Amino acid sequence: MADRSFDGGKIPEGTATHVEEGAMRQWTIQIILGLLVLAAGVLLLVETVLSDQVPGLLWAGLLAAGSAAFWYAYFAHRSWWWSAIPAGALLGAAIAPVMELDPDGAGQWTEVPFLAAVSTGFWAVYLQDHRRWWAVIPGGALLTLAVVSGVTDAVGGQGTGAILLLGLAVTFVLVAMLPSGSSRRRWAWIVAAALAAVALVVVLQTAELLIVLNYLWPVAVIGGGAYLVWSAWRRRHAEHKYTRTQNTPTETGTL
Repeated sequence: MADRSFDGGKIPEGTATHVEEGAMRQWTIQIILGLLVLAAGVLLLVETVLSDQVPGLLWAGLLAAGSAAFWYAYFAHRSWWWSAIPAGALLGAAIAPVMELDPDGAGQWTEVPFLAAVSTGFWAVYLQDHRRWWAVIPGGALLTLAVVSGVTDAVGGQGTGAILLLGLAVTFVLVAMLPSGSSRRRWAWIVAAALAAVALVVVLQTAELLIVLNYLWPVAVIGGGAYLVWSAWRRRHAEHKYTRTQNTPTETGTL
C-alpha cells in the first residue's frame, strides 16, 4: 500500500484519505453554520433597523436548516456527539413559528414540541454511546415537561404535579435499568422510589385522580393474582419436566 506524507510523517494512503474526508466534512459543516449565523444576524438587523418583524416562516426555515446542519454533524462525526443537543433545540425552535400561525389553536401548545425536540437531542447523545448515561436524565425530564405542558389544562395543578413526579421517577428507573457500559446505578432506584412516593401522596390528595385509582386498584390486584398463578404453574411445569428427564433411562454402549 502506498504511503502519503502527513504532518511531516508517512501514513497509509487509506488512512490519509479517511483523514482528508473527515476534515472536508468538518470544513463543510463549519461553512454552513457560519452562513446560517450570518443570515440570522442579517434578519435581526433588518428587524432592528426597519422596526418590522421578519415573517415567522423565514425564521422557521433558517432554524430548521441549522438543525439539519447539526444533525449532519452528529451523524458524520462520532466525536461531535454534542451537536445533537443544539440540533434538537433548533428543531423545536423551528416548529414554534409554524404553530404560531394558528394563535387560537396550535399556537397555544408551542412549548410541547419544543421541549420534546430538545429531549430527542439528549436521547440521541445516549443512543450513540451508552456510557453517556447522564443524558437520560435531562432527556427524560424534558420529555416529562413536554407531557406536563400538554395536559395541564386537563388535569389541573395537583394532577400536573403528580405527572411531573411520576415522569421523573420513570426517568431514574431508566437510568438504573438501561445499559451503560459499566455497573448498574443502583442509587437511581432510591431516587425513583422517593419521587414515586411523593407522587402517590399528591395523587391521593386529588379527588379526580382518586376516582381513577378506585378502578386501577382492582385491576392491579387481579394482575398480581394472575402473575402468582402463572409463576406457580411455570415453576411446577419446570419441575415436572426436570423429573421426567431424570427418570428417562439412558442407553449405554461400548465403543
